[in-house]
Amino acid sequence: MFESPLLQKMIAENTHKHILDLLKDRFGTVPRDITKHLRELLEEKKLRQLHLLAAKCPDLASFREALLS
Repeated sequence: MFESPLLQKMIAENTHKHILDLLKDRFGTVPRDITKHLRELLEEKKLRQLHLLAAKCPDLASFREALLS
């Protein structure tokens, strides 16, 4: 299925919000570098993986490592 860049961006922005909400709920304040790098990602597969990781990672350092890899 062909997705427009605008649709891809909208889906990514929604996923960013869900991931950040989950991280905030689990760890409190989310560092700006994590927020910045997360918002640069548009790839749906990577965002889905990060969403699952946000729910089970032991700490923000682990999440940051996966985000930057």
